Amino acid sequence: MKSKLASALSLSVLTGVGLWAAGCTSSAGSPPGREAPLTAAVPRQETLPPAEPDAAVPPSAAAALASAADTDAADAGASGDAPPAATSPPEAPAPSPGVNETAAAAAASQAAAEAAAEGREAVTAVVYAGSSANAEAEAFPAALDKKTVSMPVLNYHSIGHDPGNSLVLAPDKFAAQMSYLAEHGFTPLSLTEFILILEKKKPAPPKPVLLTFDDGYEDNFEHAMPVLQKHQFPATLFMSPGVAGQDGYLNWEQVKQMHESGWDIQPHGMTHPHLPKLSPEKQKEEITEARRLIEEKLGTKADVFCYPYGEFNKTTLSVLEEAGFRYAFTIRQGWTTSAQPPLELKRIYVNGKERLSEWVRRLSKP
Repeated sequence: MKSKLASALSLSVLTGVGLWAAGCTSSAGSPPGREAPLTAAVPRQETLPPAEPDAAVPPSAAAALASAADTDAADAGASGDAPPAATSPPEAPAPSPGVNETAAAAAASQAAAEAAAEGREAVTAVVYAGSSANAEAEAFPAALDKKTVSMPVLNYHSIGHDPGNSLVLAPDKFAAQMSYLAEHGFTPLSLTEFILILEKKKPAPPKPVLLTFDDGYEDNFEHAMPVLQKHQFPATLFMSPGVAGQDGYLNWEQVKQMHESGWDIQPHGMTHPHLPKLSPEKQKEEITEARRLIEEKLGTKADVFCYPYGEFNKTTLSVLEEAGFRYAFTIRQGWTTSAQPPLELKRIYVNGKERLSEWVRRLSKP
């Protein structure tokens, strides 16, 4: 498995533009012009999100960053290594042609217009990530104002060991991140709680955060679930049912155990395809079959989607709308806000190469 990952990594991540070796074929490696069968395996290496421009970290976050930096330095001292420079996600190509940028721009313009009419800024929240979990003054609220709600949504993939692959986070780093959330007063949310807060139907707790995991790797069960159980944190898994039980991926018994322990299970396409490359009929099949299988296996509702590779087009959006999906997550970087189109929510990519201090910085930047 690891050798396959190294091969995929050398063909994509090192190019710095997120190109895929499979780009000359369909998502299953079929010849150009032929659609992949629904049993295609999911590639380990996702298309990575583009790096966001740096923004100033609020002064109130300085203590948390200093604490995380001290932890990094201590770790480096123990190993004898000098701390590497912080890394951002490698740049990826722009979203596929046809992505509904107009809707996003319209929503942003509307929010700005409403803010101007009321004599306020569209986004006025100050984010706090202070070092004291009990300091009420340092709790950052999800509600920015009466019109907008905003929360960080963390985007994880594999929790394991694969040096050099930014999509694979070492178990000890994951444990340190979850300990940070617990020690600094964060409140991880279930997907239901997240939706109620985003829709302003429920007040936000101190420092809300949604933990999401893409693809359905078996190591999520082996390494992530025990840590989350220790802290009693819920999480959301976006899986591709068509590859369940394949080498390296969760089987249905594991998925059921995760669901029973507080994980929300939602669709990520049936076979993790490049959706914009498919016909409307195949897109619908990939999306609705994934939902049907999850609901059938778990007896739960699966109406929140996550785009494989972060790719979608107008057809994808239409299929989701017609099928009754409430929300969909992209790999566009930033906090999720209620001003974003429901089917184009942003997240914060977790880079496996980053040290804790860099992760805290991006967690603390709206």
